[in-house]
Amino acid sequence: MRHGRAAPAALVALIALIVLAPAAPAAEAVVTVQGANAVEVVDLDQGRVVASIPVPGSPAGVALSPDRNTAYVTRPDGPGVAVIDLSARRVTGLVPLPGGPLGIGVNPVSGAVYVADWYAARVFVLVPRDGALILDGEIAVGASPSGIAVIPDGTRMLVANREDDSVSLVDLGTRRETARMKVGHHPFGLTLDANGSYAYTANVTGNDVSVIDVAAGRETARVKTGERPYVVALAGGRGFVTDQYGNTVTVFDVATLAPLKTIDVGDHPEGIAASPDGRQVYVANWGSNTVSVIDAGAMTVMREIKVADGPRAFGDFVR
Repeated sequence: MRHGRAAPAALVALIALIVLAPAAPAAEAVVTVQGANAVEVVDLDQGRVVASIPVPGSPAGVALSPDRNTAYVTRPDGPGVAVIDLSARRVTGLVPLPGGPLGIGVNPVSGAVYVADWYAARVFVLVPRDGALILDGEIAVGASPSGIAVIPDGTRMLVANREDDSVSLVDLGTRRETARMKVGHHPFGLTLDANGSYAYTANVTGNDVSVIDVAAGRETARVKTGERPYVVALAGGRGFVTDQYGNTVTVFDVATLAPLKTIDVGDHPEGIAASPDGRQVYVANWGSNTVSVIDAGAMTVMREIKVADGPRAFGDFVR
């Protein structure tokens, strides 16, 4: 005697897929810890360091490849760039460079890597080729270039020139600066919105953020921050700015530029980045050797994650 009906074959197959499908990879932060000469991988779901990768040369800046599987890390005291396979958790290459490599960005279309030389008015161009990263020229920009951001379609790049109080707009096809926009005093971190329409520079000695209309090629406004702003992250229609000397994060409304809140974080916050879904913001605290996790909606600190000495995480470090 049969009791009920057998499950349809399609339903059985679907259940099997759900049961056997691998779990989604954990969200991770790739944090340069300069004092420890290492890059630490932080599992953001577990709230702990799951790998420490030795990187000589005082690692500082970080950027991720378009597929998010490779990290490129600047080594100011190398000097040069380290290439890290994030799946294997190891350095696969060290690219020597002259000067003082610090800021770094990646072209989301071509995969080219751009490295700002802090000691000269130039950005190095490195291209992936035959499994290696090859130096392929340089681009002239303003004095002491730092933060780098590439327009999502991969055609243009913006560079914050700290000692020139300006931002360079670069055509990546011709590798030439096409405009130089004046901003506040000593711009350092530079962040683009999702469609590349507006850029935000943290002006270190101006204690403010410049808002740049990229299409118009000019600064349109400034937003006051705490003392010594470092870089901006965008999440949920808000800007989050690390204030190095204030031990805080200043929050403002992106649409109105109105101040919203000041959040206490760790000592000397530097790098900051949002999760892909915009729900959390992560702050590397240089002085307290922690990463603060902020609820972007509530604008409150959820927890602190311990890391090694001197976290900077200047750049794109969350995947």
